[in-house]
Amino acid sequence: MLGRQKWLKWLQTNKVQRAFVCFFAAFLCLGVFNTAFAFDFERDVASKFFWTQSYKKAHPKPKNNMPKTMQEYYREVNKAAAKNMEIPSPKFEKDNKLVDLPDPELLLRKYNNPPGAVDINLNSLKKKRQINSIGVVSPQYDKMVYSTVFYYPSTKTASSELYLLNLDLNKNIQTRIEDAHVNRGKSTIYRTQMDSLDLDIQKTLTVIDWSIDGKRIAFKEKISFTPEGLWQTNLIVYNLETGRSKVLSEVRGAIEYYWRQHNLNLKDYRWDIYPVGWDSINPDRIIVFAYAATGAKPKYLGAWSVDYMGDRAMLMSLTSTDFIVSQNGTCLKTELKN
Repeated sequence: MLGRQKWLKWLQTNKVQRAFVCFFAAFLCLGVFNTAFAFDFERDVASKFFWTQSYKKAHPKPKNNMPKTMQEYYREVNKAAAKNMEIPSPKFEKDNKLVDLPDPELLLRKYNNPPGAVDINLNSLKKKRQINSIGVVSPQYDKMVYSTVFYYPSTKTASSELYLLNLDLNKNIQTRIEDAHVNRGKSTIYRTQMDSLDLDIQKTLTVIDWSIDGKRIAFKEKISFTPEGLWQTNLIVYNLETGRSKVLSEVRGAIEYYWRQHNLNLKDYRWDIYPVGWDSINPDRIIVFAYAATGAKPKYLGAWSVDYMGDRAMLMSLTSTDFIVSQNGTCLKTELKN
């Protein structure tokens, strides 16, 4: 108690010392309650006298990253610009339900284009004795159909067979078509009937087109006699669901019957049908044009259509050939040019 009184008395008599004590007390309060000042104090004062090494490790001095030369400056600018240009690529997990579409840059094209114009090239048949037609791929890209023509020089005759083969679905569209081999996995679905007594008769099979659902194949059998040329064209449809072929002779019968009612007996003249393809509006029907040979310019006998079962053939027009024909099958562009 006595010491406290002496201390207070000393403060009253010594004004200078009293001012110093007050300033020192304010300085301590500022250091305790001001965190920024406390941090600077510890770093700049205490660390130099007490815990220099440990404090420097825990609180390293900030590095000066400013470029020292112009080269370093431009290098840092380019790095910053490159980082801003980097765009992360999106990650897409493919769904198994998604349907692949054919790549537009593949070397493929529609087979029946223009409709009904594609035919097998027989220019080198006598020399090669065997010719394969263009391979026509189904709309689902899982099957291919083509025909082979065989020539027999001893009788000057030709026969033909139509083949169907499955494509490898594990490959992309173009590769599976290019790798399809005519001698592997093919099955004969139709062959022309040849009589051993036939001479100078050629029978060839040519694909017209696939149906839009890939369940049927329309093709034609052309029968010709060497000295006189083409005799007759038969329209045939192969049904993949039943595994049977149907010769659609009903359309020829309907054309003969119609013109016989109009005082023209076509049995007395050379005439023929020209199948052009599946009807785009009625996909179960096939459109054919009919012509009669009259010399320089054939006579148009009308546009007709028949269903793939041959139940009904009907006249579409006696003057027009402007009908929408679907183009379903696909082939390689290189084959179509040959």
